[in-house]
Amino acid sequence: MQKPSLSHAKKLLLTAALLLATVGGMVLYKVQALGYSLRDTLPLTSYHVTYALDFDGHGEDVRVRTFLPATDAHQQISQEENQATGLHFNQRLEGLNRVATWAGADVPDGTRLRYSFTVLPSRLQFQLPAQLPVPESYPASVSPFLRPEKEIQVDAPELTATLARIGGDRGSVQERLRRIYALTSELKPRPFKGTTDALTALRLGEASCNGKSRLFVGLARAAGIPARLVGGLILEPGAKKTSHQWVEAYVAGHWVPFCPTNGHFAELPERYLTLYYGDEALFRHSSDINFNYRFEVASQLVPSPKAKASFKIFNVWALFERMGLSFSLLRTLLMLPVGALIVVLFRNVIGLPTFGTFLPALIAAGAGETGALWGFVGVLLVVVVVSLVRWGIQRLELLHSPTLAILLTVVTLALLGTSLLAERFGLMALAHVTFFPIAVLAITAERFYLSFTEQGTKTAMKELGGTLLVMLACFLVMNSLALQVLLIGFPEILLLVVAANIYLGRWVGVRLMEYRRFRRLLFQGSPQ
Repeated sequence: MQKPSLSHAKKLLLTAALLLATVGGMVLYKVQALGYSLRDTLPLTSYHVTYALDFDGHGEDVRVRTFLPATDAHQQISQEENQATGLHFNQRLEGLNRVATWAGADVPDGTRLRYSFTVLPSRLQFQLPAQLPVPESYPASVSPFLRPEKEIQVDAPELTATLARIGGDRGSVQERLRRIYALTSELKPRPFKGTTDALTALRLGEASCNGKSRLFVGLARAAGIPARLVGGLILEPGAKKTSHQWVEAYVAGHWVPFCPTNGHFAELPERYLTLYYGDEALFRHSSDINFNYRFEVASQLVPSPKAKASFKIFNVWALFERMGLSFSLLRTLLMLPVGALIVVLFRNVIGLPTFGTFLPALIAAGAGETGALWGFVGVLLVVVVVSLVRWGIQRLELLHSPTLAILLTVVTLALLGTSLLAERFGLMALAHVTFFPIAVLAITAERFYLSFTEQGTKTAMKELGGTLLVMLACFLVMNSLALQVLLIGFPEILLLVVAANIYLGRWVGVRLMEYRRFRRLLFQGSPQ
């Protein structure tokens, strides 16, 4: 006698339970046996920095001098590259600083110099001993940082009187530094307009970062605490000309950072890049060469050393690193199934119409480089342009495949043109619209045009609105760093997405949009 087979519903339930058990077992094994930690999966932000220097040599000898960053406890420097045709490059150590010099003879106008490197910074934070007294003497290497300088008038009567007034000349090292920090932090901000010495900053009651830092150093030295200036950049994606200056004070054998301009006491944020120490000019160059410079900064997420060291199996971080692939690609690959699940929820449970089944998730993946707002703008722009072109070429009565090929070309040109215009007007997020999947946008625009011509304006606009709304939902979920980190450490969790799709694949309930459509029929009273 043949045994009865399991019902279809039980098969689905058994499959989902098996998937859940598999995920639970793998996660438990990795946490308990292999020591996985979600904290270790957190990616780090790496920055690619370029010195972009342009000048006119007028056919004469030219010399340009600046500082290059060095690896220390706060920052790791790698992948340094010099591009300077016709110029001799030299670097040497001068004290704590790496000094770079480019020199050449018969240098023409329009000379371009590019020096780039990658920096992986980390945050530094110190706990100052509460009762540490000011030492009576310091090592010979530190003593020079107690002396006056041209722009740091340590022995000026006004500085010493101010120090006494705020109580910075008495108490422990921590107490003195807190009072000095409070005074310099309260100075009104002032745009950088050349050098501001310590005494001028005190008299004006306002200063830029260099004036505040010089005053901090002057007061600290007058209080018997060695201090020095530090120059560098605040790392932010984009192009900028502004450098930054902060302070380090010598406390208990350590150089402790302070930034009275941005409110950092005994800490150095990870976005700070140290370029040099001392009261220096970042660039020195031959006169009358129309020298122009800017810093170009781009950021990317990279795996932490802990993740690479601790994840011994299923290590997607290490796999992508060995293949030379970026975190953005890894993030997109892992999050696309999640985005597809969001689309299924909106289509099958809510009943929202979209162009295609997974187009919103694919578009949301591209919007990860532009942001939601400019993602909307990019999609709408391409849809409008392609629809106009599609309307124009319909009279040629071409076959479907050549038409799509033409539309693909139009999408490419539209994206390139948008990027060029966005870059010119400083809209760097919109300039990344070229990261959108071109074929996906072409198909989306084609679907909109066909819906517009075959089903009318109302239906086409509903489907376009639904596509954009679902794209936004996918964007919010797919760009969740917490979810990305979870999937990077435990990619087997994607099996839960499969289980969810199995459940939704048997969805027979009324869609939410249908409740609204048929609300009178569903909720009217029963006949008497």
